[in-house]
Amino acid sequence: MNCPSCGKANVEGISFCEYCGVALRSVAAPGVAASAPKPTAADVANMGKSLLKTLSLGEKFTAGGVLAAVLGFFMPFISTPDLGPLEGLLSNLNPGAAEAAHTSVSLLDLSKLMGAFYFILLAAIAAGVLFYISRSAAHGRKLLISGFQVMIGSLFGPTYLLALLFVPLIQSVAGWGYWLVALGFCAITAGGLISIGQLARNAR
Repeated sequence: MNCPSCGKANVEGISFCEYCGVALRSVAAPGVAASAPKPTAADVANMGKSLLKTLSLGEKFTAGGVLAAVLGFFMPFISTPDLGPLEGLLSNLNPGAAEAAHTSVSLLDLSKLMGAFYFILLAAIAAGVLFYISRSAAHGRKLLISGFQVMIGSLFGPTYLLALLFVPLIQSVAGWGYWLVALGFCAITAGGLISIGQLARNAR
């Protein structure tokens, strides 16, 4: 069966194209109503594999970084039984919050105390939107978008990662969310740089 979208040959009986992921609908006989096939778990997995095959290395880094950064925003950012100096800061922002913070605090919790933390989530979402736009963009626009992704990733990734590696206080209180945000934004930066390199080579 040839895909109506990309024209490539697929195995008979599958619901989605193995190359571009478009739904393959069988042509119904005259007078017979066509029923839309329900995708199985295997179909969804095949569609995911097909999508991954179409992504360049830079796009894979960027997409993975966006997912990690967004997930990290909602996971425990600070997680420790004793927050030490940070306990006083949290109690100043919101009296009574320090006690709850003895277990874990996510960036979402911190955003309720200081709205500026929402900027981290917005930056990750912006990188995701740019990733989606670049999938169908022209060469010059892809290059520009990759530059913006490098800028967005550099806002938080390198700083957070260096703090994790070299600041003992941060090391002692950092939770999984902190690691995901740091590595996610670093991956966005790396993805943008890899894409710029690939686009520059293709332009020669």
